Amino acid sequence: MTRRLNGWDYCQRAIYSITVTLADRSRPWLGRLNTLAKNGEVQDGEPLDGEARKGACSVAAHSCTASISPTPFGEAMVAALTEMPRLYPQVRLIEWQVMPEHFHFIVFVVSPLPKPLGALIRGFKAGAAKRWKALAGTGECPVWADSFQDTILFREGQLSAEINYLHDNPRRLAEKRANPELFRRVAAVSLPLDNGRLIGRFEAMGNLSLLNRPLVQVQCSRRYFAYRRVPKSGPTMAHHGISGLKIARDSAGNPIIEHAGPEYEAIKESVFDAASHGAVVISPCISDGERGIARETMNRGFRLVAMRNMGFAPIQKPAGWLFDICAQGRLLLLAPAAWPYSTQEKPMTRFDATALNRICQWFAGEDAVEINYHGMTPSDIDRLAKEAVLAKTP
Repeated sequence: MTRRLNGWDYCQRAIYSITVTLADRSRPWLGRLNTLAKNGEVQDGEPLDGEARKGACSVAAHSCTASISPTPFGEAMVAALTEMPRLYPQVRLIEWQVMPEHFHFIVFVVSPLPKPLGALIRGFKAGAAKRWKALAGTGECPVWADSFQDTILFREGQLSAEINYLHDNPRRLAEKRANPELFRRVAAVSLPLDNGRLIGRFEAMGNLSLLNRPLVQVQCSRRYFAYRRVPKSGPTMAHHGISGLKIARDSAGNPIIEHAGPEYEAIKESVFDAASHGAVVISPCISDGERGIARETMNRGFRLVAMRNMGFAPIQKPAGWLFDICAQGRLLLLAPAAWPYSTQEKPMTRFDATALNRICQWFAGEDAVEINYHGMTPSDIDRLAKEAVLAKTP
């Protein structure tokens, strides 16, 4: 994802999280992953000890600790990065993380730059390549992929979350290598729908075997449940698409519920009763109530099939807390094949929501919930869903 924020002046003061990658991501020129499993098994390197162990990401619920040992080119890259504040006093380095084939770093532009941030990134790449050539004594050096990915950290809490993400990257890579099938993007998978009467095509990521179990469908009207919402903090820039509301959270980071009616509690009780007897929860995750049940499904240790209205980037993986749920084999993400990944935001339209609800009904089969699609005929609903999955009669 190398798109820039439209209309944003990349010379101005802001905190940026940057990712640069090698053109050939199959060659780990930048670093080596060291993994220490809880059972003491070492993978892809030497055991962690001393300062390396202190720096490894370790969470009790995780199966391993991990770190990266930079290669000579990785060290040259870090040296080139640390030159940036000397060349551009407007820039402060906050954090960085070397990975085998990409590199994350966070910079704070404290005052306006004389040239856009992209020019600084190009200079950093050139400096790293020059240092590598001097070390290797050869003109050949790893080739960078074009451009870079950036995230502008506008909102409160984003910086600490981004730093934690960088620190956790080695551990997440170790989990991916231990469970490659759970993090592999499947660009086209054909799945039976409507008790086998239809075949739909999807993009998928996660545990496809969850579809072999009984499915309990979630459908929750917006009027049954709502999270509390508050204005976003930080700069208010409606013309940049940054302003608006966000879900309020308590001191522990949990979403704050504004309203939960008896209908919502009844739906939740029914769903979790089925899940406790082995069923897998399937949800379009559209309304607050559906997303709330999906979150609680994961927190209770149950399994979830979550629908999306857009496919996956080639190197995408589940974000945040969903990553570890996926590594445990408890998550499957599905997107209709007719809705591929796009670098642009895709709002959830009524037509998307209608199609996803019908697809969930088809997956659930005889146990599907009844839904009142106001103002739409069954044939119109089926047409929308079939167009989304490119379904056809076997």
